[in-house]
Order: sequence, then C-alpha cells, then structure tokens
Amino acid sequence: MILPFATKNEGKLKEAEQVLKPYGIQVTGLSLDLMEPDVGSVEAVTKYKLKQVWEQGYTRVLVDDAGIFFAAYPSFPGILSKRIFERIGYRGIMKLLAGETRRAWFEGAVGVLWDGDTACFSARTSGFLLEKNPEEIKAEPGFPFNPLFVPDGDTRPMSEMSWEERNRFSYRETALRQVAQWLRNRYDNGCES
Repeated sequence: MILPFATKNEGKLKEAEQVLKPYGIQVTGLSLDLMEPDVGSVEAVTKYKLKQVWEQGYTRVLVDDAGIFFAAYPSFPGILSKRIFERIGYRGIMKLLAGETRRAWFEGAVGVLWDGDTACFSARTSGFLLEKNPEEIKAEPGFPFNPLFVPDGDTRPMSEMSWEERNRFSYRETALRQVAQWLRNRYDNGCES
C-alpha cells in the first residue's frame, strides 16, 4: 500500500518510512502548501490539514503537526514552535528558560485520510531541555529542538542518537503505529488497498 505524507520535512518523511515499512505501508513524500492556524491544539491543526488535503482532491494521505511545550510557560510555544524558533533562535530560548524549570515535552498528532474517512492520533514525549551556550549548539535541519531535548529515560539529547534510538522515544512513532493499526483494522474489515 502506498501512502503519501504531506510534509516538506525530510526527517519526518524518513521517520514515517521507517516506522510504517514493517506494516507493508510505503510512504512517499507529497509537497503541499498547507495553512497552519495560529491558535488551537496540535490535534486541531492536524484535522485542519486533513480538511485542506481533502478539499484539494486527495483521497489517501498522511499529515501531521507537532510542537514543543515548556512546563514554565503553559501551551507555549506549542503549535507555534517553528515560528517562535525562527524568530528568537537558541539565544531567545535560553533567555526564556533562564531560571525556569527546564521540563518540556513534544506533542504531536498524525492524521490519516483514507477514501473519505479520517482519523487523528496523538502522542507525547516528555523530557527536559539542556542549558547550552547558543553559539555552541549545532542545529539539526527540521528539528531545531533536538540538540537541546533529552527524553525521559536517556541522558543524551535527541540529536546525539541514531534514528533507531530516537524512534524508541518518538511521539511520532507512537502516533504512526496507531495509524498503521487503524489501516490494518480497515483491511481486516474488507477494505481495499
């Protein structure tokens, strides 16, 4: 089964390919310009993206949305993570968290559209953010918080882990596995590929 993933983030695409391949799902990239609201939850943004791809005529597609949340600032930066980071960078993040708890979590939702039916699955990865000199941080394309984020259960930031190691902690992997199960249930009930 082939399932396009509407993302421009190569890292997300690679993760989806790795997670879904054992389920017999071949993930392909689909570059679309989708609007992202400035308010709401990651689930609401994901559902909005599903609506957009349906309106553009697609019948089978994956979408996702994610954000990092700082315990010191409820609901922030959340769905605005990418935009906030692009404006304030590592220096701004370090200033925001100076003297504050460094607990944080990634929250994400993966949505699937399949022949008119939709489902949305969400998951979370908790951990903390390292305190680092902004000039010493090596940015990771598509995942700017990975050099800072240490998931609970490990001592290393995500950027120092292999893809396989990251997937053990990945909220996206959890949500993608739920997508695979949802699709499997449809097939077990006689749906076509």
